[in-house]
Amino acid sequence: IMVQDAPLSGVELSVDLLVRLTQEAPGVCYFEIETPQTADKLRALIDAGGDAILGPFDGEESITLIADLNAGASGTMPSALLPDLIKPILSNHKEGNLKRASELYAEILPLINFENRQCGLRACKTVMKEGGVIASDYVRHPLPAMPQETRTQLMELTRRLNPLTLTWGR
Repeated sequence: IMVQDAPLSGVELSVDLLVRLTQEAPGVCYFEIETPQTADKLRALIDAGGDAILGPFDGEESITLIADLNAGASGTMPSALLPDLIKPILSNHKEGNLKRASELYAEILPLINFENRQCGLRACKTVMKEGGVIASDYVRHPLPAMPQETRTQLMELTRRLNPLTLTWGR
């Protein structure tokens, strides 16, 4: 079972509570941490929980991925926009090729940042529609449709990287 620690929900989950969940709720052993100072919280969770923490994950479109991997995250919970471009970063980091992992991350960070700060889940839907993966990029209330200028900027950033989502459905 994975617990998503996302304070945006209005609920603050302390490290002590997360560790207690591993002890009191069978199967809870994976955590997606999406808080400010994620790396610090991941490090504290891993230290406090030890072997009970099987899967400490970074979240929030992988916006702090390298710092979180360095803190002990075993993976990330990105959007579906560019997992094919994130996998080589994870592989290189796991193999100890930290410089290459950082270089690859630097290449995709502008798109991750734009998705995270300007678009949210609308980015993935927009790119998937463009790539023929889905028929509609409609988002329901309370999210507004993506403004055309934002869409244009998103697609410019995305086309530079050519993720699988742009070609998968064609």
